[in-house]
Amino acid sequence: MEFACAPDLGENGASTPMRTHLALLAALASLAACATAGSPSAAPGPAGPAAAPPARPPDYLAVSRALTEIDAAERRGELGDELHWAEEAERAPEDAAAQFLAVAAQPAIDDRWGGFRDLSLQFTGSALPWVGMARTYVAWRTWDQAEKAVAAALQRDPRCWLAIRVRAELEEARGRAEQARADYQAVLGSDPSDPEAHFGLARLARARGDAAEAHDQAAAALQGAKTLPGAWVILAQLAEEAGDQDGALEYWKGAVEQDPRDRASRTSLARLLGERGDPAAAVDQWRAALEIREDPEALTALADAAKAAGDADEEQRALERLAQLRPSAEQWRRVADVRLAAKDTVGAERAYRRVLDAKPKDEQASLAIGRILQARGDATGAVEMLRAAGAPGREELEALERRLHIEKLARPDVNGLQRAVQALVDRTYRERLATTPSLSGNLRVRVTVDAAGAATTVEVLEDSMHDGDVRACAYWNLRDATFPSDQPGRYSFAFAFRR
Repeated sequence: MEFACAPDLGENGASTPMRTHLALLAALASLAACATAGSPSAAPGPAGPAAAPPARPPDYLAVSRALTEIDAAERRGELGDELHWAEEAERAPEDAAAQFLAVAAQPAIDDRWGGFRDLSLQFTGSALPWVGMARTYVAWRTWDQAEKAVAAALQRDPRCWLAIRVRAELEEARGRAEQARADYQAVLGSDPSDPEAHFGLARLARARGDAAEAHDQAAAALQGAKTLPGAWVILAQLAEEAGDQDGALEYWKGAVEQDPRDRASRTSLARLLGERGDPAAAVDQWRAALEIREDPEALTALADAAKAAGDADEEQRALERLAQLRPSAEQWRRVADVRLAAKDTVGAERAYRRVLDAKPKDEQASLAIGRILQARGDATGAVEMLRAAGAPGREELEALERRLHIEKLARPDVNGLQRAVQALVDRTYRERLATTPSLSGNLRVRVTVDAAGAATTVEVLEDSMHDGDVRACAYWNLRDATFPSDQPGRYSFAFAFRR
C-alpha cells in the first residue's frame, strides 16, 4: 500500500490542498523542485527504489532533542512552541529537519500526518518524513502502516536511528518485548543518553517485574530530559512500593508538572497528599483532576479532603454534585449534614427530604427535619416529622406534645369535641401570651371525617395570629380526635383570641 499520492502537476491539475501555512510552504518548495527536475510519476514509498541518502545526514541527535521538547510543550499546552518551529522552518525552506520539526509541532495529529506526507514528496531522499508518519501510525495503533513507514525511513537512510526508536515503540506496543529491548539498546548505541530509549527500557523492566532496572532506566531518562512524565510516574510507583512516601511525593509532583492533563498522576498525588496529612493540597489536586474528567469517585475523595481541610464550602459543592451524579440517600444525607453545619437550615431540610425520597422510612432524616422545623417555629410540621422518626424521636416528640397540650380526645358529639379542643387551645394561647403579649387573632380549621370517626384531613382555612404553637395545638388535637362514628363529613372549627 502506498502512503502518499504525488500531487497532480499536469496543466489542468492541482496539488493536494494544504492544511496549514507550513504545508503550503513545503508545497511551493516542492513545485520549485519539480520545475527543474521534472514531475514525479509516482509517490515515494517503501516498495520503490530508494533515493540516495544525503551525503551529510541530518543531525539526528539535535532532531531527537527537539522532538522531546516539542512533545513536552504539547503536553503542557504551550502553543507558542508551534510558532517557534514554524519560524525556524520559514528561515530554512530547504532544510528537511527544520521542515520536519515544524510539522511535528503542529497540534492536530491529522495535520501532522498530512504535513509529513507532503514532506515525503518534497524531500524524497530524507528518512525524517517517514519517521514522522511512523510516529503517527503508532499513535493511531495502525501497526502494519507503522512498520512500512519505518522500513521506508531506513530504506532512505539506514543511519536513521530515530526510525529504530519508533520501531522499538512499535514492537513494545505489539507485545514483542525482546525485539523492543534490542532496538532501544541499539538506539543507545547511537545516543547513550537518549531519554526516550531509557524510558522505553524502564517500561519494559517494569512490565517484567525488574524494579532495579526500571528505576535505573527511568532515572537515566530523567537525566536526559526532565520532561518525560512517564519516567516520573515509574519512579513514583517504585518509591511507594518501597515505602518511600517522601520520594514518591516528589516524583508525583514531577509527573504532574510535566503533564498537567495526566489525570492518573493528579489523583495519585492527591491521594498521597491526603495520606501525608496535607488535605488542603489534596483538595487542589482533586479539583484539578475533576476538571479533566468528572466521576463520582473523585468527587467523593474531594469531599473527604475538603472536610479534613475544614473547607465546608468545597465539601458542600462536591457533595451536591456527587448527589446529582449518583443520587442516593447517603449522598444526600452528607449534603444535609454539611448544610446544617453551615447553618443553612433551608438547604439542609431540602437535602434531608431528598433522603426521604430515597428512603421514606429513614428515621434519622425525619428526626433532623423535625428538629429544624421546631427551631423554625413550625410546630405542626415538627410533630409530624418527630412522629415519623419513631424511637429516635420519641423523647423529643413527647416533650413537644406536652408543651402543645396535644391529647387523644373522644366525645360522643361534635359540640362536645369542639369544647374540649377549645379548652386545650385556650391553655396554649394563654401560655404564649406570656412571651408574646400582643398575640391575638382568628384561627379557622376544617376537618374531613370518615365513617369510622377518624379525621382524614385537616385544613387551616384562616390564621391571622400566625403563632405556630397555637395552630399546632388546634391542628393535632383535631387530627388525633375520635369523632362520633357514622357521621362522616366536613366540620369547621373557629377560634377567636382576644387579650
